[in-house]
Amino acid sequence: MKVLIAEDEPLLRKLLIDKFSRNDCTVISAENGLDAIESFDNLQPDVVITDLNMPYAGGQELILHIRESKFAGTPILVLSGTSNEHTINDVFRLGANDFVEKPFRMNELLLRAQRLIHLN
Repeated sequence: MKVLIAEDEPLLRKLLIDKFSRNDCTVISAENGLDAIESFDNLQPDVVITDLNMPYAGGQELILHIRESKFAGTPILVLSGTSNEHTINDVFRLGANDFVEKPFRMNELLLRAQRLIHLN
């Protein structure tokens, strides 16, 4: 499983990279939305995990880019600290497949990502 993790918080990004790497995943990481878009285009991950609020381009822009690309079916899991219902609904309308609110359980996040790939 090749995973793109787009997260601007360095400690959380490292924890996510470590967790997915220890579970036989190839991890691509990006600390901002522009890097995530470039990595997506160049490496075609099996699943994308993205924060919403990142420098240069947010998770919403990343979702739109993916859904307009030739790999539009790539599963997207949003990982965010927001509990705003309007924002969560907008993310699903843009094309996200799942949403996990921070703080979260790392094992659950891994299982959700694996489930999205198997459903795809």
